[in-house]
Formats: sequence, structure tokens, C-alpha cells
Amino acid sequence: MFVRVAVPIPSTKTFTYSVPGYLETSAALGKRVLVPFGKKRLTGWIVETLSAAPEQTVREIIDLPDPEPFFNRQDLDYFEWISRYYICPLGKVLGEILPGGTDGKIEKMISRSAGNVSDIKLTEKQKALIDFLRGKGEIPVAGLPVHLREASFLRRLEQKGLILLRKQPLMRKPVFTTEIGCHKNAIQPNEAQEKAFHEIYGCLSSRLFSPCLLHGVTGSGKTEVYLRAIDATLQNGGGAIYLVPEIALTTQLLSRIRERFPERAIAVMHSGISQGARHDQWKQLCRGDIRLVVGARSALFAPVRDLRLIVVDEEHDPSYKQDDRLRYNARDLAVVRGKFEQATVILGSATPGVQTYFQAMGGRYRYLSLPCRVDEHPLPLVEVVDMRTQRDGQGRTPLLSLPLIEALRETMEHRKQALLFLNRRGFHTFLFCPDCGHVFACPSCDLALTNHAALGVLKCHHCDFTTKPPALCPACGAGHIRSQGAGTERAVEETKKLFPEARIVRMDSDTTSRKGDTERILAKLDRQEIDILIGTQMITKGHDFPEITLVGVLAADASLNIPDFRASERTFQILTQVSGRGGRGDQRGRVVVQTFNPGHYAIRRAQDHDYAGYYEDELPIRRELGYPPFSRLIGIHFSGLKQTEGKRAVTDIGKRIRKLAATVTDGKVDVIGPAESPLARLRGRYRWQMLLRGPHSGPLHLLAEKVIEERRSGLDIQVDVDPVHFM
Repeated sequence: MFVRVAVPIPSTKTFTYSVPGYLETSAALGKRVLVPFGKKRLTGWIVETLSAAPEQTVREIIDLPDPEPFFNRQDLDYFEWISRYYICPLGKVLGEILPGGTDGKIEKMISRSAGNVSDIKLTEKQKALIDFLRGKGEIPVAGLPVHLREASFLRRLEQKGLILLRKQPLMRKPVFTTEIGCHKNAIQPNEAQEKAFHEIYGCLSSRLFSPCLLHGVTGSGKTEVYLRAIDATLQNGGGAIYLVPEIALTTQLLSRIRERFPERAIAVMHSGISQGARHDQWKQLCRGDIRLVVGARSALFAPVRDLRLIVVDEEHDPSYKQDDRLRYNARDLAVVRGKFEQATVILGSATPGVQTYFQAMGGRYRYLSLPCRVDEHPLPLVEVVDMRTQRDGQGRTPLLSLPLIEALRETMEHRKQALLFLNRRGFHTFLFCPDCGHVFACPSCDLALTNHAALGVLKCHHCDFTTKPPALCPACGAGHIRSQGAGTERAVEETKKLFPEARIVRMDSDTTSRKGDTERILAKLDRQEIDILIGTQMITKGHDFPEITLVGVLAADASLNIPDFRASERTFQILTQVSGRGGRGDQRGRVVVQTFNPGHYAIRRAQDHDYAGYYEDELPIRRELGYPPFSRLIGIHFSGLKQTEGKRAVTDIGKRIRKLAATVTDGKVDVIGPAESPLARLRGRYRWQMLLRGPHSGPLHLLAEKVIEERRSGLDIQVDVDPVHFM
């Protein structure tokens, strides 16, 4: 017997091994295998069993460490598609998707037998055990009082036929507790929700691939529609996957799901889950013991049997894109998996991605609309403040405008809560010398260091380089160091000066670096122990707190000025999403947006909660520039330690690829670049990028594979199919 094995190395090849006789009955597709590879031992996965002997001599596998496979033939077909589409070796794909770890420990279970206790003389200790087990069914031996766990004592009772003992694998489970309330315990679906669910139920009943866009304004009850669809799926024996973009959203969602499905086993999967728990949940899913999975992007790969429904909540969120190793987009792969499994896929958002909405308007996705908030609550009133007209006592542009200060004052008087959104951490964005213009930058990255005044350090948020602010300029020796810009840390300080009695908390990646930090902050917000929460994008996503009536956006222009064709789309989405956090209770929400560009169509449309209008403004621009949805893109990223040699190699590759584009693809692919990346140096490596653009993915993939073949010594090349970020 021979097997073909994929190992996690940067090669598209798979490797053939022989199976020793004593392992032949155990070897099967989908099983993990330990193999010799050169002078090393590597863990791989069996992707095919072979009966014919290969022509060349092959080595034997060393071991099959697991009793059960990790995937079946249908799963492998999907994984192979991912490998081809994202131009990533199958072994690397499997290494990214499949869980590590080994089977857990064995636990002993105990229960009362049906024997008649009254006929047998028992000691006081034996009576105590029988009484303890009464009405409990089967429980772990570890759950007994300590003095009743002794092995010999239990064996004697088993011999008398009074108890039953058995062993089973100890299943490691993720532990989740939340103090955050659901606020949505009893919901009577409105007409729009009923209509959307009715159409989804029809899709589920058809047992055909059915991609849907559920477009509902913030607070319109999309989650209730998802839960009803999941309920229908489970009631009919199917399986479901529910994806959210961030780990932080998982806990509150789990609370609601467990309340809705108290008898159901639920698997939870994201990067914060321990390897052992992920391994054990994976095995339970393979066996069909669990049929509902909740988690972030990696939960998409869970081996749910008879998968009939995939929900992708906040489908527009860029967090669904992984930007290292396997550079996949979980939203896109959800649609692909739905096609493989003939399942219904619901993509839900108040601000759908332009490409998703384009597919729905073209009839390729079913379009479902929730145009109003539940209980007829109005959408927040949005006020745009032109910061060009705002000045403080020294004639400078203030961090907080007068309209926002007044709105905060009214909110505090009414004992309600406020969110202030600023998408920059730190106290000031950077320090500089006004005498010579020197900017304090990271020595390994082409980025200004962020000033963290509370910690007394300058920090690079990309490589974590940290240093203390010098008293003198290192370039000219002057001592007039000044700051420029503002971050969340300074926003907290400024707000405290204005509202010293307010309970103000900061929420960004600096204050949520430890496990449980995010949950603790949100729980305090839920208990109304926070008056003003100031934070970055993590406060804009999916949270539902009814006492928040005011949202302030301190720098709406920040996302408009990034070098990305999606800059206006991201701005519209962020403004609409953060606005949607307000006014979810009985009082109408108010939003104050501070901007230097009040006339920009993304800001004007966000002010009116007008997605259709934004789409009509944006689509002609995309068509004229030839960007998605009117083209496909593949990004090529180059990096090297030596700037001159790297630039020379990249320039040469660019020339060769342009020639190939004209010949191999018949001019169907545009080659843009190569050029320096916007972040030209990161973690000590110099960076360049090139963009391949064309109407169809086939020629793009062909050309990208040619780029990979052009590898040079000292130059790393990474391929990013359907790129989301361009920094």
C-alpha cells in the first residue's frame, strides 16, 4: 500500500510513501501522518491512497498518530480549490486550516445501575454515593465529592452491580462566560424580517446553492433573521456556520445563541481558542456530534456535516481577509463553500461591500432588505461639523468641536452614554523638531513613532520598537520638540478636562492586549459604569448597548486619505457603522461627525444613511478607473534586506512580466508597477509592490505564477489574490 502525502512546505508537490503492513488497515484519506523528509521528520496529511507501486523507491511512513481522519473527499476538493485559487501549496493550506494537537485524556464516567439497592447491605459511605447519584444520570467521576472517588471503593460497588463505570475521551472545550446582556430576549419579528426569513426558508428547502445579501440598516434585526434561519436548519437535521469578523463580537453573540438553543452543542472557533479545544471540537464535528459552529474567519473551515447554512455577519468587514500565510478572504470562501455543499449563504450588512452589492443588483445573489429599525426606532440624527471653521482660544483647530462638546454635556445631563471614535492610538501621532523638520521615526520601518505620553515612550505599532522621547533633536540639537496630530490617549485627556466627573475609558489595542480586556470593558459599558467610551475601530463593530445615545467621530477624514481605491467605501462604512451604535434604546441617537471635507460624497451619504446613493456615486468612478467590480486584482509583494539589490531585482522582474503580459495573456492583464510600497520599509525589510489587473482571473493567475518562478536570492515574493489592503 502507498499513500500520497501533502506536507507544509513552499512547494506544490505532494510525496509518495509506502505504508508498513501493520499500519495498512489504519491508513486513509484525511489522516495525519508522520513522515521522513530529508533529514527531518514532518507531519503531513494523506490526500490519496494508492495500490500501484511507484516507479522509484520510496520511504515508509513513520506513524499515523490519530485514530480518525481530519477531512473527507468533499472537504479535500474544497481545500484543493483554495490551494489553486490563492496560489498556495496544498500542504501549506492544510497546515493553516487543520488543527494541531493530539487527542486529550480519558475521563471516567459513573452512573447508577438499575439494580435493587434495598436487597443489598451497604456501608454509610456506599449509601452516600448512591444518594449522591440519585437523579443525576451519568456524570464524570471527577464530579464526585473527593472522599467518594477512590478507585477500589468504586470497583466494589460496580462488582455488586449498583453502579456503571465507563471510560470516554475527555473533550476539551473553550470556556466562555459573559456579563454582557443580550437586550433582545423577546423579539416579535416585523413584516420585513418575516419576508426575509420566508425567502431564506425557501432557499433552505430547495437544498440548492443559494447566495443571499441581507441588507439591513443598523439595528434592523438581522441577527434575529440569522437565528431563525439557523433554527430551521437544525430542526431539519442540517448543520450551520455563523461567522463574525472579530473575536470581540463572539462572546456577546454566544450568550444570545446559547439562550436561543439551550439544548444544542455549539463549537466555537477562532484564534483565541486553545489548540486542544480546537482539536477536540474538530473531531466532534467530523463525527456529526456538533452541528453549529460560531466564530471568526477560521470557523469557515470547520468540518460541519450536512452543511446547509453559512451566515457571514458584517460581510463588508476587512477583518475577514487574512493578510499573511494563506491570504484568503473568508467572505469569498463562504460563497465558494456554499457552492461546493449546495448550501444557503447569507451575507449580511448595513453597508455591504460594493462588489457584494454589485452581485446582488446583477441578480447573482438574492437581495433581501430590512429598511427600518426594529420597533420603528428612528435612525440616528447625523450632524456634520466643518472643522475648518472651528478654532480654540489660541486660534488652533480643537480636538473636540463646540457642537460635540455641547452634545456630550447634554448626554451627561440625561445620564446616557457616549462613544467617541478616533482611529489612531496614542497621545499624539508623532513628534517632530520645528527647527529642522526632523520626525522621530522607527529605525526599522518608514513610519513615524507614536507618542504614548502615559507610558512616557515612543512606539512603532508595526514592529513594537519602543524608545523614550529625547529632550533634544538628534538631527540639529534643538530642544523645541513638538507634537502633531492626536490619538485616543490625548482624546481621553482632553475629554477629562472638559468633563472631570465623567467616567471615561479608552478602548484600543493598547488597552485590550490581555485576554479578557475587551470583555471587561464592554461588560462595564453594559452595566452603565462607563459614561464615555473612547476608542478605535473596535468600538464601531456590531455592539448593541441601548443606553448609548451619542456618537462622536473625531476625524472622519483619516480613512479618506489612505492610498487605496476603496478609501471612500471604507469611510462610508465606518461612519455608518459607528453611527449605528447609537440610539438602539428608547431615545433617538445623535451623531456628530467632525471633518475637514464635509462635501465629500462618502460623508454626505453617510449623514443621510443613504447606501444606494453612495453606491450610485461610487460605481461610475470604479468603472472609469477599471477597479473591482469591473476587474479582478492580484497583488504581488516583494521585500528584501538590501535596498539597492532589491530594487534592481524587482525592476528586472517587472520588465519581464510586462513582456509576458503582452504575449502569454494576449494583453488581457494590466501590470501596474512595480513601485515602492506606501510603507517602504517595515521591520527592517525594504518593500515594493506590483498589481496585476484584468477582467478574468485565469490570465491573472497564470501571470502571477510566472512572477513566482522569477524568485531571486534575497528577495521574498508573496502573492495576494483579491487584495484588500495596499499598505
